[in-house]
Formats: sequence, structure tokens, C-alpha cells
Amino acid sequence: MLRQAWLDPDGRRFTDDVVFTDWLDGGNEAALLAAREATIAADPRERAQDLAFEAYELPATRALAAAKRALKLDPACLDAQAIKAYVTSGDTAALIATIEDMMAAAELVYGPDFFADAAGDYWSLVPARPYLRTARQLAELLWDSGYRMDAVAWYEYLLELDPEDHSGNAALLVGHYLAMGEVQRAWDVIEQYDPGDSALLAWAWVLLYLMVDDEDSARTALDRALALNPYAATGILGLGDEPPRETLPFVAAGSQAEANVCDQVLGEAWDRAPYAQDWLEDVMVALGLLDGDPDDDGDGNSPPPPLRIVN
Repeated sequence: MLRQAWLDPDGRRFTDDVVFTDWLDGGNEAALLAAREATIAADPRERAQDLAFEAYELPATRALAAAKRALKLDPACLDAQAIKAYVTSGDTAALIATIEDMMAAAELVYGPDFFADAAGDYWSLVPARPYLRTARQLAELLWDSGYRMDAVAWYEYLLELDPEDHSGNAALLVGHYLAMGEVQRAWDVIEQYDPGDSALLAWAWVLLYLMVDDEDSARTALDRALALNPYAATGILGLGDEPPRETLPFVAAGSQAEANVCDQVLGEAWDRAPYAQDWLEDVMVALGLLDGDPDDDGDGNSPPPPLRIVN
């Protein structure tokens, strides 16, 4: 729907998705939906983009079919290309190579003038969002495959393209910097992008202070982290089962799902700093949130100590 609003040359420009949602709720949704249906019927490229949007919500086989239909209508549809690559690539190396080629081709199709029009805020340039999405996917693939410098370079580039960080790339970059021991770089990013109510960045602050031997500040930061999401301590200390992967924009604040995201993004960095984990465990025991002397059944296979969450 936001794409349709952007297509109207006389329409309002929205740089914030929340403002757009409020505008829709103000009585504009029906007219915009009718305009969208007319555009899809008349423009094969827009029909292709809608098929790609639908494909993201489908299981693999149906997603591939929708992506192929989209590419018949618009071979340059980047979202459809990405979906097809994910479903059909035989291994991660092939997938990375395919997406890198896709990104290079997309840059040629868009051309320099297209990106120059956004003046550094590409999120407001709605047709550029498939490029931003695919770049994020590539960065994640590179990181998970061990190409860490390449991944970090893409995340840094994404923040240049979208300095308001609508997609949450700053939090991922902080986690990666901390895992790499890049304390100053992590500090610079978190200082710039921490909104004050992010549990993930609150737990990052705790680790960051410990990495610079500032236990007093770490203790203050821990109070804020526990207030925002106490469940994250479970993953950081390695208690309980391996959490399921969560999607950052779709988790509730203070929830276990949000804690799982904290573990996904910051877990490696904490694991590389066992002194920080020991400090956290000691403080949690002192606060009475963690049992420091659980019953031992004598066989060495006792369950992990329980974490007492105090609301």
C-alpha cells in the first residue's frame, strides 16, 4: 500500500511507516486500495511486485511458483529474484554468489540518479526497498558463512543508505562488532542508535562496559537491561534449551521471544567474554534472581540452576 502511495505523483510522501498507517486509519485506506488494484491490473511490474510480496508469506514450493510468475512479468523484480535464489540454490556459497550478482545487476538497472534522489535516506524511496531487503539478506548470509568483514561492510553500507535505521541494522552491527572485539566501533554505533527502550541494546551496553573494565557502569546498565527484558539473562548464561530463531520486528517488548533475539544477536559476543558471563552470574545470584547453590543429585547431570524472574 505504501508503494501505491509513492506512485501517485501528487500524493503525500511518507518517510515513516507509522505515520502512513495513521493516515490509512484516517479514512484513506479504501481509496488507496482501489487505486492499488487498478495499478496492478494495468502495470505488469506492479503485479510482479505484489506476487513477490505474497511469496514471502508462502511455503517454499508455492513461494517459488509465485516468484516465477512474478519474473515472467518483470525479470528485474529483485524480491522475486531473491526468493527464487533462496529456494533453488544448492548451497550457501551458490546462494551468496547469486545474490551478489543480483545486487550488481540491480544497481545498474536503478542507475546512479535513482539513488541520488533519496539524498541518503533510501527508506523514503519506496521502490528502493527491495534493494535494501536483499542487501540485508546478503549481509546475514555472509555473516553466518564466516565472511565477517564482508558482512560488516554491508551492514555499515545499509546504515549509510538508511541512516534512520528503519530495518534495525544497527543492533545487528553492534552484536557483530562485539563478537569481533571491535569495542570502539560498537560503542560508536550503540551511542548513536540506542533509543533508550531497546532490550537488545541494553544488554549490549552491559557487555560493552565489562569489556572496558567499567563494572560500576555495567551494574547500572544491568538494572536497565533487567527492567526491559530479564529473560535475556537465561540465554546469555547458557541456561535452558536452544531458543528458536525469532524475527526482530515481530516480537513483543519484554517477551521471551525478544529475549531469544537478544541471544541470537549477542550470544556469541557474550560467549567470547566468559569473564563477563561470570560477572553476570555473580550479580544475578547476589540479587536473588539465580540460585547459586542448586541441589546436586551427585551424578553430574543435574539440571541448570533456575532463573527467578522478578516482575
